[in-house]
Amino acid sequence: MANENPPPLRARRWKSPAGAERTASPFGTYRFGFRLLGLPILAVVAAYLFYGLRDYFELPKCDSYRAKQSLSQVLKELKLEPTSYAPIKTVSSSKDKVVCNAVLPLPGNATVVADFTFYWGAHKVQMKYSISKKSSATPSQS
Repeated sequence: MANENPPPLRARRWKSPAGAERTASPFGTYRFGFRLLGLPILAVVAAYLFYGLRDYFELPKCDSYRAKQSLSQVLKELKLEPTSYAPIKTVSSSKDKVVCNAVLPLPGNATVVADFTFYWGAHKVQMKYSISKKSSATPSQS
């Protein structure tokens, strides 16, 4: 009469059958190896998905890499190559529109003024821009 009413099966701890030999690795099972490699790989894939899909949910900030790349492509098409892309200012920012302004130095003491806007159009980020080049005329002294 030691144990007439054993606990139900789901409440009992699992025990390997008597006489069963252990054929797994020294760590217990191969699950340890999968966890050791799988979790970091899963984290890297999740990060790539997040940053890759972020372009479809968020407008770029004015000083972000995406904004600088977009502006540099526009300026290359216009054959303008600034010496730096540092002073980019945010004029206004909302969920649907980001307005930016940049006065960028060109070689030869000239500057390029870029007013550009990122907005949502056709389920992706669109860019509208206005570019003007200003040369710094040094007054001649007589």
